[in-house]
Amino acid sequence: MQTHCSFEPDKETLAILRLSFCRGVGDLALHRLLEAFGSACAVFNAARDALSAVDGISENLAASIRTGPDEDALETELDLLERCKTRLIGISGDFYPEPLKLTGLDAPPLLRVRGEYRDRDRLALGLVGSRNCTHYGRSQARRFSMELAGMGFTIVSGHARGIDTECHRAALQAGGRTLAVLGCGLARLDKLSEPELALDIAENGALISELPMQALPLARHFPPRNRLISGLSAGVIVIQAGRRSGSLITARCAGEQGKSVFAIPGSVASASSRGCHQLIRDGAVLTETPGQVLDELGPLSSPVCIPEDIEEGREPDSNMVENPRQVELNDREKQVLRLVEHEPRLLDDLVEDSQLPVAVISSTLTALEINGLVTRLDGDRFVRGSG
Repeated sequence: MQTHCSFEPDKETLAILRLSFCRGVGDLALHRLLEAFGSACAVFNAARDALSAVDGISENLAASIRTGPDEDALETELDLLERCKTRLIGISGDFYPEPLKLTGLDAPPLLRVRGEYRDRDRLALGLVGSRNCTHYGRSQARRFSMELAGMGFTIVSGHARGIDTECHRAALQAGGRTLAVLGCGLARLDKLSEPELALDIAENGALISELPMQALPLARHFPPRNRLISGLSAGVIVIQAGRRSGSLITARCAGEQGKSVFAIPGSVASASSRGCHQLIRDGAVLTETPGQVLDELGPLSSPVCIPEDIEEGREPDSNMVENPRQVELNDREKQVLRLVEHEPRLLDDLVEDSQLPVAVISSTLTALEINGLVTRLDGDRFVRGSG
């Protein structure tokens, strides 16, 4: 079968796509088949009896896999991927977002991406809220998105009217990156409330969907979409939400994935903030400033490079972020932190390498220790990370 994507998928990703177009094969079945056979290519080489022996794969479903996908529908999908400048990314591929892989069965076997997901997007926060937001909600969305994007965070949201689109727009205005996770196919941008904003996002981040290119924005698509917003993020901030807001689903997904959940309080008289107040009663972090978000976030699973932060003359690893709290450090604190390693170093050695007065080094190390970025050991030794 000829492929038409400008970013040509590898053989395994195409095999996953073919499986997904077999009648009756959903994400759970795909996960079970990939686990049982090791690859989608191996699934198509398996006998019907071997397929039906997999937990959850009925004889009818095994027969459907042996019959294969609807080739016309598959060809249409590939044509649309090329026409819409969209990349097909399989869970086994190098370009699949690492944070999503860590969510287990929540991770979709396939993603469609218009734009570019970069490694630096692992330093991300989900910002979500009500479609029917107030002026207060919009102002908080702009405030948090602009400040966090300015610090280097990628802003993740769902491109819904209201809080979501305000967050995306503010992140772009701050010169930052943003990801929009859609509840429709990427060939259906005309169905969005702000299709021009979506194109801007694709130029300065990415549009992401797990759905086939022609999928419509149906109500049933949005709860699964919400788990991807939380999965791509280190934590989720709910800015304004009523009691029945879909943002509460995103918050619940974040909690189930072990992510931090933050809620911005509002007026006790405002129905638009009752969902946030309920989240706070249930244990979400009451959040008034972006700095409070950084205080709650733990270390990243692996360091993230923020290329835009590189300054002339710095070492290549000078912009590596291991803990989100690093984005708030001043230049002196960054300079000293770069000298502290994962193996203990003596204060005298740090003073010698920095060529700074011992009093300056000591006070800076104390500040870094308070932020949980370094630990002081016996004998005036310091090591990266909290004790």
